[in-house]
Amino acid sequence: MRRLTTLGWLAAALIYGSPAVAADEDDGITVEVYGTLLPFFENVGSTGATQAAGFETRTNLLGTGAHTGINHERRFRMTSGTSNIGFRGDFPIIGEDFKLIWQVESPAPVDGEGPSNWAARNSHVGFTGGWGTLVYGNWDTPMRWVSVTSVNPIPGGYTGDLTAIIGTPGHSVPAWNSDQLFRAAFGLPENAVGFFRHEPNSVQYWSPTVAGFSLRVMYSANEHRIAGQPGEPPNNPYVVSGSIGFDWEWLRLRYSAELHKDLFGTRVVRGAGPLFDLTPAGPVRRASTDVGHLGLIAIRVNRDTEYETRFVAVGDYLSYHTDVAPPGIINEFSRPAFYALVQQTLGNHNIWAAYGQAFEGTCAISGGLPCATVGLGAAYPSGGYMYKFAESTGIYALGYYLVNDVSARYTPFPLLDSRESSVEGQPNLGEIAAGSDTLGIGLGFVHSFDVTLFSSGGGEAPAKAIEEKPARHERPAAAAPEEGEPTETSEREEAPAEDTEAAPPNVEPEEEPEGEPVEE
Repeated sequence: MRRLTTLGWLAAALIYGSPAVAADEDDGITVEVYGTLLPFFENVGSTGATQAAGFETRTNLLGTGAHTGINHERRFRMTSGTSNIGFRGDFPIIGEDFKLIWQVESPAPVDGEGPSNWAARNSHVGFTGGWGTLVYGNWDTPMRWVSVTSVNPIPGGYTGDLTAIIGTPGHSVPAWNSDQLFRAAFGLPENAVGFFRHEPNSVQYWSPTVAGFSLRVMYSANEHRIAGQPGEPPNNPYVVSGSIGFDWEWLRLRYSAELHKDLFGTRVVRGAGPLFDLTPAGPVRRASTDVGHLGLIAIRVNRDTEYETRFVAVGDYLSYHTDVAPPGIINEFSRPAFYALVQQTLGNHNIWAAYGQAFEGTCAISGGLPCATVGLGAAYPSGGYMYKFAESTGIYALGYYLVNDVSARYTPFPLLDSRESSVEGQPNLGEIAAGSDTLGIGLGFVHSFDVTLFSSGGGEAPAKAIEEKPARHERPAAAAPEEGEPTETSEREEAPAEDTEAAPPNVEPEEEPEGEPVEE
């Protein structure tokens, strides 16, 4: 953290201490440091894994031998959720109508594990004004932003939140993607199936709010398109995402859709991967199209009082498809899921209960062969209590119970250690066995901070994402959030308010996003 703070001061000195800037002390330039810390100490384990002996699988997506019957013995662990630290600022070019905005946010694993690589969370540079906001960088997709700014009762992403069910098809993979250094630190595979994502190399536009309506669109560049060597298909991976929202007093509505091209999500269900298919006409490259839809409704009763009640319902539909020529290959899988939460505020006290359900879904096998998804559903009750010492500081207790059907493999994040890595010196690998149910209960702290390092001419600090707050305590605390989640006319990650990722300066206020977990 000392290194990050030093870099922040250096940035302020170099950018805002230049002769050009010093010449005009009334230009309203600002730079600030912010963050959210979310350590959580829990006792967690799993039971009820399905034994292969005497069992015959009823789904094509998981073989009988994959039902290992291995559970996780109960253990204590500490996680950091979407803890983060970041810097952001603005530079007025034509007053308030055209400003340069920037943000650099990094993980802050206060438990001492996990990478803290620079700019791994919501980071960007761009322009904002009355016409909207345009940014380049690494930021939450509009689909992720829909939920991170509206669901979690804790201003950040944390173990036991909605991502155990929403944004993931199960199969022992998390909902969010992660950068290369993060995966290496925890021995995690590349996540091509999650729909709760930060997207690097992305361009985003966020509209202003007009008559309660707002819009976000994103394109993540096909930078890693390959030329295709002999025997290697020339895949063309990219992501497109968009969302539309409506806010009116006590009501919030959101819809989002997201397209993943050539990410081959069917690989996690024993399905088609990125290969050539041999046909009479010659080799044919496989192509994949994975699509997610998400809808949200949030209602606030007695809003902006000390006795506010908040109701939130989220539903998503994820589908994965790969074009294949030969028969007998799993080339489609889809499933719906929902998550509902009710939260009651009583002064400094907050209590909530939530329930999620993932359904079995459907699948298809090339050539028209039958495909079954029996036993792939999951149920997910959870609840918690938080006492706020101040708007930016609180302590909370949380419990969750993820119940998998006989062949399902949904899991909260971080995944529990399951086996040692085959590579010496690498971390243990995390996974969940088919049918294994995870129960966790623990105590955590949350503290957010936001300090202006530099403000010329008395200019206001960069605007934080503070759209209509889903609840009193969900005020965009420090991280204008990650998934750190990282205004709905602007944007933070993760935090998991889902990202603590802060929203860009001078963007119309919206609530802070939640973020992506920084550790396993």
